[in-house]
Amino acid sequence: MEQVLLGATRALGTVTLAFLTTTSTVAVAQATATENADPLPPERAAQASGLEDIVVTARRVAESLQDTPVAVTAFSSASIERKFATDIRALAGDIPNVVITNVPGFNAASIGIRGQSTGDIILTFEPAVGVVVDDFVLAHVQTQLFDLFDIDRIEVLRGPQGTLFGKNTVGGVVNVITKRPERDFGAELRVGYSSFNTKDVKAAINVPLTDNLFFRVAGSFQESDGYYRLTKTNTVDPIPMDVPAVGQRWGGTRYFSGRAKLLWEPGPDTNLLLTYELLRDRGDSPPSVNESPVGFLFDTVGFPGIQTTGESPFHTGTTLCRGSATAPTCPGTLTGHRIDVDGFYLRGEHSWTDVGTLSVVSGYRRVKSALPSDYTGESAYLFVSTREDVREQYSLEARFSSDFSDRIKFTAGAMYWGQTMDANATSFLGFLRFLGDPTALTDPNQSTADYKVDSYAAFGEAEYKLADPLAVFVGARYTSEKKSFSVRPQVRRSIIQTGFWPEYSDSASFSKPTVRVGYRWEIADGVNNYFTYSQGYKSGGYNEQAMSATSALPFKEETADSFELGFKTETADRRLRFNAAAFYVRYGDLQRDAVVPFVDPITGLPGQETRTTNAGKAEVYGLELEASAVPVDGLTLGASLGYQKAKYLKFLTDIDGDGVNDDASGLKLRNVPKWTANLTANYAFPPASWGQISLNADLNYQSQYESVTLNAPYTQGDARTLVGASLQWADPTEKYRVSIFTRNLLNEVYRVSANSVAGLFNFTNYAPPRSFGVELAAKF
Repeated sequence: MEQVLLGATRALGTVTLAFLTTTSTVAVAQATATENADPLPPERAAQASGLEDIVVTARRVAESLQDTPVAVTAFSSASIERKFATDIRALAGDIPNVVITNVPGFNAASIGIRGQSTGDIILTFEPAVGVVVDDFVLAHVQTQLFDLFDIDRIEVLRGPQGTLFGKNTVGGVVNVITKRPERDFGAELRVGYSSFNTKDVKAAINVPLTDNLFFRVAGSFQESDGYYRLTKTNTVDPIPMDVPAVGQRWGGTRYFSGRAKLLWEPGPDTNLLLTYELLRDRGDSPPSVNESPVGFLFDTVGFPGIQTTGESPFHTGTTLCRGSATAPTCPGTLTGHRIDVDGFYLRGEHSWTDVGTLSVVSGYRRVKSALPSDYTGESAYLFVSTREDVREQYSLEARFSSDFSDRIKFTAGAMYWGQTMDANATSFLGFLRFLGDPTALTDPNQSTADYKVDSYAAFGEAEYKLADPLAVFVGARYTSEKKSFSVRPQVRRSIIQTGFWPEYSDSASFSKPTVRVGYRWEIADGVNNYFTYSQGYKSGGYNEQAMSATSALPFKEETADSFELGFKTETADRRLRFNAAAFYVRYGDLQRDAVVPFVDPITGLPGQETRTTNAGKAEVYGLELEASAVPVDGLTLGASLGYQKAKYLKFLTDIDGDGVNDDASGLKLRNVPKWTANLTANYAFPPASWGQISLNADLNYQSQYESVTLNAPYTQGDARTLVGASLQWADPTEKYRVSIFTRNLLNEVYRVSANSVAGLFNFTNYAPPRSFGVELAAKF
């Protein structure tokens, strides 16, 4: 490890020196302003030209990105708008060593940062990368692909965040800050139309009710037909289904999301913010693509994958039928996925002059889901199931931040976070009829799971300035959790009706301290260096797919130890900015799933179950470079480059299903592309009497990565180069705007996520093909 860090230090030093020697010819740049940010120090606010000075809260206090000793990529409201993106997946291409895609078969987030990711929909699993919206932790991937309208900024923190942010994470944090009510009246309306018959309507209004009471409401509606076409018909099943017209589009969206906020400022140093969050999702059940290799069961019984048939990945099949979780033959795939979210949040802040600020954040969020799906990519009853769940999350956090003196500043606090979950699943395993089970279409498997979490944490971080250019910081967090779990495993409905359905229950406690230490050194004006050692952990828990008393036992915590060395530099006129970070992370007690043979305790017959264990350890090291520049007035350029190398140091799992663990350390970690790269350009023409035109373009590259733990064939995330562009016209008052845009201009066809089911079949998802759109916007 020392050799890795020493080599990275030398490389970063060389790059930084080269950067500094090339900036002497940079000229004066255009004036910019920081959007919706806390006040900056006078010396920064006085600068009237160059790049925007980005303010982040990566350490729970507002500070300039260039002063923050954390590898963080920040997106302002304006940069998010230029993406014309529906959710956070569109941001991944701008961030080095980050993958954001969907869990296969679901509209749920699969986020990978520096070798760690969550690619499962299992409700009892902790995400490897945390998503925090206005200080509230979204503890499950199902609702992490949130809408991007009315967002103030997004900060993506790379590496373990084990001290200041919400629940512990081993990969990083996506920190989202939505727009707050303002003192002045304002309104915004956007109407858009794009490929696949996609219709978007977004609106926000800000109303000052009194001198100290302000209200803001924002909402977003989208409806689309989807970019898959259903071209397969059912020729093998006697059970009726709703047969779509050949070529019918599927996989469309239909949702409404919104927030209402009430801000009260009873005094200049006190504010209370009440927020209500709403989501109603009624989109199609996400289709899948059959990519079963030769020799898999589906291929053998007459349902080969597209590599065998030569079919387009956008031509697929799905079983569409009316029903429910309790219906005789169908879980209701025609109804689509239904997700309801209601959240209530209260935040209070009070500041004492020359003392500090106390922040108290509380929240309650209820998510109700019904997710009927066909995971096979075939229009036949092969594997059709639904899962229904109700999840409730609640939290209370209090923290105090202070510039105690000219030399010391700190943040300290405590947090309680809780969750309850009640879930059930029904699965029609139709493929079993080809193995001699004629009841597979009418006698589904059913299971239930109940889960409860109580988590307590105390945390703090302090920075001490040894001298004007050098400061050291130390932080720690202690987390204690108790989890209770109960599962009724998958059992045939006919057996349940006889009154026999075993239940396995257990509870366990998990606790762990994590620390962060480092230094921050201002080598020269505009040249900052930092080093951090930080820890993170992903709590232990249970697997809701447990089928036996053995698999219902808990697994342990997963840990991360990270070393990071970084440089953040910019020229005095802020025409050019260059940031770099080298990192080494070691992960221990990795939580991994394996499909293993077992004897069914109900029937006494041999079968298979998914078991989660702490299967090994791994290391990841790499380099991240980010640069931005304003070479001439009106032109802003950006670039990023990420390199990472990941490998298992130890990985024992059952690869071939014979019940014996094998050495799997030669496999690759999932969601770890070796290279990521990005280029962006924005040019605003000089204003004219008829308005202003601006051009935006971005290009990003991501190399191939593994999508499943066992690296099965036809499951890799494909390498791709994406090009996007937009053209905007704004009237002289900047109240009205017309935009046209394109995504995936080169029409790349590439797989983004996959799952491989125990030698039975592969089901995968592809990204959308080339699309075009137009948006009309008005602000008042």
